[in-house]
Amino acid sequence: MRETNNLEFKESITNTFLKTVSAFANYGDREIKFGVKDDGTVVGVKDPVQTCLNVENKINDSIRPQADYRLHIDEQTNVVTLKIFQGLYSPYFYKEKAYKRNDSASVPVDSLELSRLILEG
Repeated sequence: MRETNNLEFKESITNTFLKTVSAFANYGDREIKFGVKDDGTVVGVKDPVQTCLNVENKINDSIRPQADYRLHIDEQTNVVTLKIFQGLYSPYFYKEKAYKRNDSASVPVDSLELSRLILEG
């Protein structure tokens, strides 16, 4: 298992995942897995329920407009999967920037792409 345009791994929660939430909400249904190293090694998270609450709070406090997502806990591995659905009201912003996926990185969109997202949203 490796990171792709549609899948990102996070060993733990840092605010950098919010750029990816913006990118995924702008461009399609995709997933972030917490408790998985960049190389695909499953390590799990210490407290999956608290991880879900932290992820939910960070998304609700930071992404505008509100993104549509679901959280799932794999009880065997303690991996938390965040499924982000492509939004109906794009663009989705994190810290006043909209993001897109470029290979396995989330990068800000340029002004032309932002205009396209606004017209489609």
